[in-house]
Amino acid sequence: MNNGSNLHGDTSHRILVFSATYNEAPNVVQLLHDIWAVEPKADVLIVDDASPDGTGDLLAKMALAECRLKVIHRPGKLGLGTAHHLAMLFAMRGGYEILVTMDADHSHDPKYIPRLVEKLSFADFVVGSRYMPGGSCDYRGYRRMISMAANSVARLLLRLPLHEFTTSFRAFRVSRLSKVNFVKMHNQGYSFFMESVYRLHQAGLRVAEVPINFRDRYAGDSKIPRFEIFRGISKLIQLAGSQVLGRRMPVQSEPIGDTCVSCGSEFLSEIYPRQGGESGLTDPSSAFRCSSMTHTRKPRVAKCLQCGLAQVPTSEHPADLENLYGDVVDQDYLQNLKAKIKTFSNAYARLTPYLPNAGRLLEVGSYCGLFLLEARRHGWTATGIEPSRWAAEYAKNTTGLEVLHGSFERVGPTLKGPFDAVVSWDVLEHVRNPQRTLESASRLLRPGGVLALSTLDIDSWFPRLMGRHWPWVMEMHLHYFSAAVLAKMFEAAGFEMVRIEPYRHYASLRYIYRKLCASLPSALSKSFLKPVGLMPDVVIPVALGDIKLYIGRKR
Repeated sequence: MNNGSNLHGDTSHRILVFSATYNEAPNVVQLLHDIWAVEPKADVLIVDDASPDGTGDLLAKMALAECRLKVIHRPGKLGLGTAHHLAMLFAMRGGYEILVTMDADHSHDPKYIPRLVEKLSFADFVVGSRYMPGGSCDYRGYRRMISMAANSVARLLLRLPLHEFTTSFRAFRVSRLSKVNFVKMHNQGYSFFMESVYRLHQAGLRVAEVPINFRDRYAGDSKIPRFEIFRGISKLIQLAGSQVLGRRMPVQSEPIGDTCVSCGSEFLSEIYPRQGGESGLTDPSSAFRCSSMTHTRKPRVAKCLQCGLAQVPTSEHPADLENLYGDVVDQDYLQNLKAKIKTFSNAYARLTPYLPNAGRLLEVGSYCGLFLLEARRHGWTATGIEPSRWAAEYAKNTTGLEVLHGSFERVGPTLKGPFDAVVSWDVLEHVRNPQRTLESASRLLRPGGVLALSTLDIDSWFPRLMGRHWPWVMEMHLHYFSAAVLAKMFEAAGFEMVRIEPYRHYASLRYIYRKLCASLPSALSKSFLKPVGLMPDVVIPVALGDIKLYIGRKR
């Protein structure tokens, strides 16, 4: 099954057994056989991250003949932690009573599943433990030493009555999972298991463990990256510090009833909560200016656990979005023309190796027409589409070029193609449906034509460091991409991705300083803004890696 709809099937079964797969074709058939040998009425959910060895295809064929098997195919490696989080949501929404999670490589023997389930009579969450009395582990040498040390240190620092923190072999009372706020549980890798034990206990779930024998892989190679050891150490220190400081689990977030705008999945999980109340702006459109300084109100951002796209839930999009953009007047933008011209000159230079010498070019979201001017200077016949009436009029009056007022969704179908190139700078994060926007661009391009755009990269180092305080989490941004997610969207729209690289903006020191001040509380912001006039009007490059340039060629 390729999306989250109609996956639950018959929910009369009490137990859902889950495993994530990546290149597990030699193991998965035997795994399913062994699970149903001990729990014949259990449903089994497998999440496959586009295994190159054909695991996903094998499972898809099996699912056609076996109603107990549920399969979710993801477009790439989105992380083991997100797969387990997806399984928890699947179990809750599917009406299951018990969820059992395990590895697919036979290191976890399904014969222990009944023991885990039985222990739930006395607990809400049970761990299959290698290191408690009666348990054992087939690891030897360095791997055994590292594993034992990690679990011993976790037991000491987190002060929890368990001997095992790093395994995925676990059982849950599904009804109790609704008490957990998953906002804090967004580790993508193996450290998810350690953190989830802590968070579940913090949420008040009773924990227990049963002894198991942990076997080495049945077939294939271990897929634990070495950097996960360092990530685990970092996470353990963070959790221990949180416990010492007495930090509590955050307030439970509202459930998300929307589906993913890209893949249609119902498995959305909040990563950034909504911040700020009413905007208090006399002109609501001012928050949607290109040079907006409004950072106090931030939308709720959720991540699709099936395709990886971060997004504002569709039910929380501004109802009057088109009117808001239509009303934008942005005099601040005109005060920074020197920096903007340099930005677009650099952007065109980056595109030059992938473009013909000249031809027909369309810019989606052309604003004041500065890139259109750059394209015309290089011999292109350039057309722009711009939703802001003010910006469209400015562009037409100052460039003499064709700039059509309106949204791409409304104006695009009226254009006559084909175009040789379509460009769009810092626009895709604003539109209601980015996949549809890419497909519309594809229809307007000739075969071999170029689509180039810049947009946000939520998986780069700067947003990872800043979290919900990342400056680009703004009211006007509806989607937050990663390079892997957007590459898949390009492919689905009919493009071959030919280049991904950091995108460089240019800005004046004054503008950057004002942006920094705008992100502070209002009282501090006013104080720090006072010396802004003393700053030199110098233009500098800004490239933190959180905005990427994507260049695709229509197949």
